[in-house]
Amino acid sequence: MGSQMKTTRQRDVSVHADVVGAVWAAALATVVAMWSLRVWEWRPGLPPSLLGDSPVVLTQIHQILYEGWFWSTQSVGFPIGQNASFFPELNVIHVLAVKAIGLFGGDAATVGAAYFFVGYPLVALTTYLLSRSERLSRPVSIVVAVLFAAAPYHAERFEHLWLASYWTVPLGLWVVLGVARGKNVFDCDRPRGRRILLTVLALALVGLSGAYYAGFIMILLAAALVLRAGQERPAGWWRGGLVSISGLAVVAALPLIAAKVGMSGTTLTGARPATRTVLESERYAGRVIDLFLPWEEHRLKPLAALTQAYRAAGRPVTETLALGVVGVAGSAALVLICLRALATGRPAPQRLRLWGALWLVTVAFYTVGGLGSVVALLATPQLRSWSRLSLVLLLLGLLAVGHWLSRPRSKLLARTLPVLALLVGFLDQTNPLLAPRYEDIASRLDGIRSYTGTLAAATGPQCGVLQLPVMRFPEGYLPEGYDANAQLLQHLTNRQLAWSHGGMSGTRAGDWLMGIELSNPSTLISGLRANGFCAVELDTAAVDSTLPDLTALTKLLGEPVARTSDGRLVAWSLPVAEGGTSSDRERLLSPVLVGLAAGGLRIDDQDVRQESGPWAGVTTSNLSGKDVAGIEVTVDVTALGADEREVVVQAGDTELGRVTAVRDRATPLTFMLNAPAGYQRLTVAVSGDPVRDSADRSVSAYFSNLRATGPETARVVSLHGQARTKLIYP
Repeated sequence: MGSQMKTTRQRDVSVHADVVGAVWAAALATVVAMWSLRVWEWRPGLPPSLLGDSPVVLTQIHQILYEGWFWSTQSVGFPIGQNASFFPELNVIHVLAVKAIGLFGGDAATVGAAYFFVGYPLVALTTYLLSRSERLSRPVSIVVAVLFAAAPYHAERFEHLWLASYWTVPLGLWVVLGVARGKNVFDCDRPRGRRILLTVLALALVGLSGAYYAGFIMILLAAALVLRAGQERPAGWWRGGLVSISGLAVVAALPLIAAKVGMSGTTLTGARPATRTVLESERYAGRVIDLFLPWEEHRLKPLAALTQAYRAAGRPVTETLALGVVGVAGSAALVLICLRALATGRPAPQRLRLWGALWLVTVAFYTVGGLGSVVALLATPQLRSWSRLSLVLLLLGLLAVGHWLSRPRSKLLARTLPVLALLVGFLDQTNPLLAPRYEDIASRLDGIRSYTGTLAAATGPQCGVLQLPVMRFPEGYLPEGYDANAQLLQHLTNRQLAWSHGGMSGTRAGDWLMGIELSNPSTLISGLRANGFCAVELDTAAVDSTLPDLTALTKLLGEPVARTSDGRLVAWSLPVAEGGTSSDRERLLSPVLVGLAAGGLRIDDQDVRQESGPWAGVTTSNLSGKDVAGIEVTVDVTALGADEREVVVQAGDTELGRVTAVRDRATPLTFMLNAPAGYQRLTVAVSGDPVRDSADRSVSAYFSNLRATGPETARVVSLHGQARTKLIYP
């Protein structure tokens, strides 16, 4: 009896000490966040960033707060609206967290910033729990937790807020380690209820935290099963791991099923958004050297310059991948331990061997041309950014350092070494000079807010604004130097107006904009009025205001009714007299778009062209809902890397056109096609072996100045002709 009471008291003391340790970890991570992001300069209503995908994230949060969820909205993609099911976010747990924060008030910027800041202590809490489960000492667990929360990756990630909320990664790794050790609850004949509950909760949280982290943990669970297979094991050893993988897959699939339901009933008029290719897994994978180089924004300029010089001379890198000096030390130790064990058979602690094996497996998927490319080729290319596995590599490296710091030693060293590691890691992984420039963000938002308020007052509420230039959403082709998604900022500052940008590319909601008739401004104005538009906006940062088509349009519209103080955004109201009819409405929304599926568009004063390898495509996007026959297409073709190449256009097995393209001279290729309702892609084959261009791309020919004409009953539009206006970027 006394022994049981003593054991209970010891357990209570241990739990209390761990609670205190978790609080310390969260508190220190909060201090790190405040210092790194200079939170004392922030005020409600300001997001930490307006660049990159930040406007997309803010739009999603705006929809969550004001429209319940983020599957659909009428405030962007006007007049049809945005159906976000075609670009689904699978981050359900983060959406629920944002919704919960929103209950206390605040707009999208305030709530988004709050969740971004809270992400630091959340990461620290889950990492502390993982570290303690791996038997690291409490002080060392605090150090590991704070350094993982302060990953260089974190401070730059507001534009990918859901990825910045990586507090579920330690939970997933906890399940992986359990499977690898054979301790998963589903392996036990008499499992404990609490561990089952914790495992199910961890899998649910990971599964609902987004495709990347769920996918990565599934891969590591499979790897853990393989590692487990090489050990002594009881009968049915595989069941726990298989149940974990299956459960995680089912949970992760739920948002996908919801998105599939949301897409039903909408006809595709173009390639589905965010459809990845196998080669993207090469482009967005990481390099091992990027893990070990200093952070490219390091506070010590010589270290930052080293990384910047290497990256400038080599392959572009799109993610922050540096592990930091502490993470590098732990990672290098794990690799050396594994190599020594293989070479000499010298024993090492079991957990170090396991962490090292998982580190090597992870880096095999992380690296360019690694197992991630195999997954893309044989399973799915949708998980293209394998470089994001650097977070898992960092966590395993920090655990290894934590193991060394937790070894028995004198009290002085036991206290000094963790503090020293924390200080070195903090200085190495953070740079307050890169904190958000809140004053600049406030100035820009205030300017846009004043502008949209003036525009709403001049036009009246509940009407639409056509935004020029026209760009596809999401991930569309952009004018050089233009901020991606900048056109989404306007709707965040004024809920009285609706905006044309934001309709999903590949659906009528986004594709009709590619066919607007800028060459016929009177017809365009009538169609816009018929669809509920009241104004036209121009972003002068992306457009030359002297373009002929733009000049003709603004001449009809008269004087602007609103502009930002810096003159970047200018708006004109549409003439009220141009009311428009139902036929005007359908004409505007129902073009037949003819384009090329090839390389990126290049536009100069004479030509619009696209390079291609041995395979390309001619596409039709028929938004009219009716089949259109008898479209004549002509495109000029020039051979690259050979004196002559045969170029053939086919619809299935039917040849539609053929030409012998020659070097250094454009040869016209003319053919007839039919455009069924919706989307089709015809095959273009170019003979001969491709050559490598200066950007190391495979090229065989380039196609320029595509022209298309059709029957009078249809409005057939060439996307090359639209691109020539420099107001439309298809």
